Amino acid sequence: MDANIILIARVSDVEQRKALPAQKLRLERYAEQKKLPYEYYEFDESAHKEERQKFGKLVEHIKKQTILCYVVFDKIDRFTRDSSQEEVKALQQLVKLGKIELHFPHDSLYIDQNSSAADWFRLGIGMALAKYYSDSIRDNVKRRFEQMLAEGIWVHRAPIGYKNVIKGGTAQKPIKDIEVDDAKAHYIVKAYELRAQGISYAVIAKQLHKMGFRSNIAGSKAPSKQFLERILSNPFYYGVMVHAGREYPHKYPPLISRALFNQVQRVRDERKHEKTKYDSKDYTLKKIVKCGKCGRAVSPFKARNTVYLRCANAKCDNPNTAESLVIDEVTADIGYIDIPEQWLSKVIAELRNRHDDQQTYFTQNIEQTRAEYDKLKDKMRKVYYDLLEGRITQTFHDDIATELEKKQQELNDRLKLLTNDNKQFQVTASYLLDLAQRAEMLFKESDDDLRQKLLEYVLSNIELKDKKLSYILNDPFKTIVETKKKSLSAHNSNIWCGLGDSNSWPRPWQGRALTTELNPHIK
Repeated sequence: MDANIILIARVSDVEQRKALPAQKLRLERYAEQKKLPYEYYEFDESAHKEERQKFGKLVEHIKKQTILCYVVFDKIDRFTRDSSQEEVKALQQLVKLGKIELHFPHDSLYIDQNSSAADWFRLGIGMALAKYYSDSIRDNVKRRFEQMLAEGIWVHRAPIGYKNVIKGGTAQKPIKDIEVDDAKAHYIVKAYELRAQGISYAVIAKQLHKMGFRSNIAGSKAPSKQFLERILSNPFYYGVMVHAGREYPHKYPPLISRALFNQVQRVRDERKHEKTKYDSKDYTLKKIVKCGKCGRAVSPFKARNTVYLRCANAKCDNPNTAESLVIDEVTADIGYIDIPEQWLSKVIAELRNRHDDQQTYFTQNIEQTRAEYDKLKDKMRKVYYDLLEGRITQTFHDDIATELEKKQQELNDRLKLLTNDNKQFQVTASYLLDLAQRAEMLFKESDDDLRQKLLEYVLSNIELKDKKLSYILNDPFKTIVETKKKSLSAHNSNIWCGLGDSNSWPRPWQGRALTTELNPHIK
C-alpha cells in the first residue's frame, strides 16, 4: 500500500529549542526504518500564536493527502499538551476515518483505525500527563509571582497615580520598580476626598476634568463612573495590593490613609441599590459555561429558590434554563467514569514508564543547574580575589557581585522548582487514577466549589443552547466513558465492576494501593 511519512518535532518553550535537533535525528531514523518518503516539520511554540497557526496549516495539508500518512511525533507529549486543541481533535478524527496513523516511536505506540480501546486509553493518559507538565510550568510562574507579592512587589502595571520605572540592570534584564506619579497622584487624593463627603461620581468627574485630569490618551475625555469606581475601590492607594483575591501589603508610598479609604467604601455601601445575591454564591456552573448561540458567558441567578442559567447578552434569545436540569446530564456522564479492572496493570505500567522518563529529565536539569551554580561560585570567588589584589575597584566589584548574587538566587530558585516538580509527579499520577475510579462519588459529595473544579478537570468547551448542555470529555475520561457505554449496550457491563478489588469504591480518605505500586519506596 502506498504511504508517506510526515515527521513533526515540537517544543513549547525557549529552553527546549536545543532539543529540536535531537528530535529531528530520532524522527529521521524512524522514517529510514520504514523506507518511505518523508516530510519534516518543526515548531517552536514559545512563539505561541504564529507557530500554532503554522501547525494548523500543516494539519490542513495532511487532510489533503490522497494516500495513507504516517504522522510521527517523537513522544505523546510532543503531540499535544492540550487535548481540546482543534488541530489535535482533527488529527484524531483523521485516524478514525482511516486516512492517517499516529506514531510515537519513543512510547512504542501507534494508533490507527483499528486500534483497541486500551491503545486509545494509553494515548489519553499520555496527553493528560503532558497537560499536567504544562500546568506545572504555569504554576512555577505563579509561585514566583506569589513570592514577589509576599515581598511587597507589585507584579502588574502600576495603577493611576503611580508609574512603572526602570532602575538599573541591563537591557536584557532591567530592574523594574514603581514610584509615585507626581503629575497624577493629587487627582487620586482629590477624588477620595470628594467621595468621602458623599459627592456623586458625576460631580467628581466634572471637578477632576476641570482640574486637568483626563482618562484617555487623547486628553479630552472626563473619567466615567466605572473608571472612578475602580479607582475608589482600590486598596493599593492606602498600602494594600490585591492579587487573585488575596491581600498583600506593598512597599510603595501610600497616597491616602486607610481611614479615608474606609469612609469612601461606607459611602458606596450606603448608596448602592440592592442587588442579586449571586455574587456571594458558588454555584456549580458559575464561570465555566458559555452561550451556545452567541459565545458570551452564562451566569446563574436565583428566583423562587431555583437556580437558573442565562446568557449575559440581553439581546440573545437563548432561553433561561434551570441548573438542576443540566446538572443531571453531567452527573450521568460522570457516573460512567470508572477504570476497568483489567486495564489497571497496563495503566500503572504506562505511568511508571512516563515517571522514569521525567525522572531522567529532572535529574539532567538538576545536575546542569548545580554545575552552573558551582561555576558561578568560582566566578564570585575570583572577583573577590581581584578586589583584594587591587585589580578592580570596590565599585566595580560591588556591581559585579550584585549581578552574580542575583543570578545565584535565580539558579537556587530553579533548583527548588525542579526538585518540587519531581516530587509532585508521583502524587499527580496516582491522583489521576484515583479520580477516575471515584469521580461520581466525589462529584455528589463535594460542595459547589469542589464540584466546579472537578468539572473543569474532566470537561471542556461547556456550552448551553436551547436548554441543552454540550461539552467535551477530556482524555482519558472520554475514552473511559465511550468504552463503558459500548460495553453496557452490549450487556457486558460486568467487566467494569472492579470485582477483583475489595476496595472498588473507597472513601475519600482511602484508595487503591496505586501509590505503592507506582513507587515501592512509598510506605
